[in-house]
Amino acid sequence: MSHRPRKFQRISKACDFCNRRSIKCNKNNGPLAPCQNCADFDVPCTYDRPARRRGARRNASPAASQTMQPTGALPTLSAQQTPRDEDLARTGSVSSTIMQSRTSNASWDGVNGTHAAVAGPSDGGLISPWKAFATACNRTIQDLAQVYFEIVYPIFPLFHWPTFTKALENMDYLHDDGFFASTMAMCALASARARDGALYTTRWTPHQLASPPSEVFWTAAKESIPRDLANARGTEYMRASAILSIASIQHGQIHGMQQYLGIYHTLATMDGLQDEKFWPKDLDPITVEIRRRMFWSIYTLDVYSSIVWGGVIRHRETQSNVRYPGELRDDFLINPKSAATSPDENGRLVGHAPSDDWINGWNFITDMYRVLEHAVDSQRRRIVPNNGTTDVWSLFSPSQMAGSWLMDHVVAMYAALPPQFHQTQPVIGDLSQDIFGFQSANIQATLQLLRMVVSSNGDQGVDEKCDVAGQVLSVFSKVPVEYLKAISSPLLHHLAGIGYILGSVMEGSLSEASYKRVRTLLLEMADLLHRLESGLRRSTGTSERLRAQVSRIDEYMLSQRLATTVPPAVPHTGIIKDDLVSPLYQQSNLTPIQAPITGIDDPIAQFQLPPELLNDWPWPFDTGFSSEGMFPLAFVK
Repeated sequence: MSHRPRKFQRISKACDFCNRRSIKCNKNNGPLAPCQNCADFDVPCTYDRPARRRGARRNASPAASQTMQPTGALPTLSAQQTPRDEDLARTGSVSSTIMQSRTSNASWDGVNGTHAAVAGPSDGGLISPWKAFATACNRTIQDLAQVYFEIVYPIFPLFHWPTFTKALENMDYLHDDGFFASTMAMCALASARARDGALYTTRWTPHQLASPPSEVFWTAAKESIPRDLANARGTEYMRASAILSIASIQHGQIHGMQQYLGIYHTLATMDGLQDEKFWPKDLDPITVEIRRRMFWSIYTLDVYSSIVWGGVIRHRETQSNVRYPGELRDDFLINPKSAATSPDENGRLVGHAPSDDWINGWNFITDMYRVLEHAVDSQRRRIVPNNGTTDVWSLFSPSQMAGSWLMDHVVAMYAALPPQFHQTQPVIGDLSQDIFGFQSANIQATLQLLRMVVSSNGDQGVDEKCDVAGQVLSVFSKVPVEYLKAISSPLLHHLAGIGYILGSVMEGSLSEASYKRVRTLLLEMADLLHRLESGLRRSTGTSERLRAQVSRIDEYMLSQRLATTVPPAVPHTGIIKDDLVSPLYQQSNLTPIQAPITGIDDPIAQFQLPPELLNDWPWPFDTGFSSEGMFPLAFVK
């Protein structure tokens, strides 16, 4: 029997699911298999909608020609997609319409990165299918909220927890579109972190929280934000956009991070969030506290993203007038009937907070990011603009202070913190204690980021650069890995600074002694990255690339030695000396280094590695550094 000609096998009609989303319907696995989008979402690939002629009907009114939402019942989700059987029994079957996109938001890139034309009205009523999905997932939402509280809240405390959990129990998100958006965004971030190995207690397993996947909650949150941002007013939509920007980093979608960070800044500026004098006068203490936490949380994210990926800092601390959050031990000390807090002129509470409150450490991290903002400005001043403009910075700025003086001042501020912020204690599964460990771990990460930024502002030699990289790695090696994995993907990009520093060393002139030191640091970094990347769904593979890089350079060094020296009279053993190998990681398949390496007869003589040996370096060199940002495009593949 002859095969049907290929020209008849093309898809002449999109399936129901792709038609509603206005996205391309791909039959990659054959004409009888589900399309790729239906397979990804695990929904039935059907063609049940009635066929219609193209174009508007003759003599039809404009209103009649508008695109209408289908209302007929569709097949239910598969058992894998359904989170709880008892919930479905209570709420009825959830049709596959919960996966359809709001037509008004069709132009926004979805989880599969496609774009389509916009059609249809823009009103909140079209998210009703997603609310049916949320009703069925009520218990999963409760679980993910607790996961957020354990692993995300200590760094991004964007909710007042007693009020939030009570609203979840009452399912208030079914009646408030803004609250629905922030709830779905919270679930997306918590689910992604859990999937990537951030869980550190035995209360949860990744399998428990795997269905529905993070991307489904992500899409629900994204499509709950009105396309017309003038209709997205209020704290909830700002919070939803902020959390989606953090979740984008976890999903490996840096453009998505910039998109939702931009939406947040737009909404925050429209609301006047950057200046408390623009806030409504009748706000209760809980709302005031949430707004202050949100402003400074996303301020730190803004500075962080500017350092790691380049770009501008959109909310400057010098142009802001928002006090720090109140120094209270936990959210249960704040309630709507509390008297308004009375911060002093520095934004800190007077007479309320004991010195050991966790928010004290959280506010110190904000201090560090304010210093980082100005350190980035100082670094940018050193770059001569290449856009034809004249220099005006010197008219306003005094001479730059030495980086060593700045770090001494910061270390003195750090020394003044209570002792529980100096040592990162092991996790015990009790957030009332672990939250101090989170602050300590984040303080160390931020201090090391500041150290790298400040060091990049000066002209340093190989030894100075290695000292900075070695100190950063030493600090991270002492932090319990549970905290590092909870911080998750952002920390991997954070470590790009070490890669930049070591890359600038490898690119320059080396001696045998300096290469040995850099080699040790590279293996230590590979070990740290391996521990952090294990379990990540979107692993960068940077640790393996670093080890392969060291192996290739070792081979080159060995070939140079053999080419320039007389073979020894006594055969060598070919074993690596202990002082050349990282104490944290011993790689068995690396080419052994003869001891000593004498590719150049004098061990202190300078040499330069061939550029082709560094072609696969995971981080940018000076060319990207000077034009894009501090560590731009970190972990470029």
